[in-house]
Amino acid sequence: MLILASDLGTKAMAFEFLEEHGIRGLGGLEYRVWPGVFHLARVENYGTIWGLFQDGTLPLTILRILMVAALMGFAWKSPPSAKLRLTALGFVLGGALGNLYDNLFWNGGAFQGGGAVRDFLDFYIPLPWRDQAYHYPTFNLADSSILVGAVLLFLAFSREERRDRHRKKSEVLGGGGR
Repeated sequence: MLILASDLGTKAMAFEFLEEHGIRGLGGLEYRVWPGVFHLARVENYGTIWGLFQDGTLPLTILRILMVAALMGFAWKSPPSAKLRLTALGFVLGGALGNLYDNLFWNGGAFQGGGAVRDFLDFYIPLPWRDQAYHYPTFNLADSSILVGAVLLFLAFSREERRDRHRKKSEVLGGGGR
């Protein structure tokens, strides 16, 4: 719930701030926090990660609902002892619910022609071999949470697999507990 509340709160604050203080740029309203490196930008993403599949909001919303249900089922079936896995799933679910909220309710929602995900964190990464900085696709706190959760989930599964391998090896070497 903390991730969901933080995501929705930061989206609301950023979009309100940009309405009051943003300047109109080529991509819409923006505010240069660290010019050329970090900007706040008002972006409504009707697609998915990195702006792919634009204008696919309705089918993506349905897919996201199914994925959230599947993740909740997976979390429900995870043993309480799998703390890192459950923490990771909390990050992923919190982020997924934040973006799904936008799909369902922002600007009329996906079922009424709206439903874009609100993005506002806009980074430009200077690279010495390029004339211009690399412009990373604009994102939000939910996207960051999903990424952190995915990395933690990978680590959790790796740790659980190592533990299972070690347990099986010990059983074989120890005679299976006889």
